[in-house]
Amino acid sequence: MLKLRSLSLSDFSVIDGRQRVGRIRLATERMPCLWRWTIEVRRPGVALPPTGSAKDRETAVAEFKAAWEALKASTTRDQLAAAYQAMNVRDED
Repeated sequence: MLKLRSLSLSDFSVIDGRQRVGRIRLATERMPCLWRWTIEVRRPGVALPPTGSAKDRETAVAEFKAAWEALKASTTRDQLAAAYQAMNVRDED
């Protein structure tokens, strides 16, 4: 189940379980202002993760959810675990 964690009034992390998987935010730097969404899970062999935009937050959430479900359906459990591990590595320097 996806959850939104507020970073500000118009910026949200998207969480699946305990893993951050994306972001939805109001792109006020563009005209017209649109809600931009990005899946942040990068899979080996896939150039870029899905992104999109919508006129309102609810539509952005629905589009994100559909894209996330499609990505998960085309990814093995091991590939997803490896992508999560790569996302969660922090430099020790």
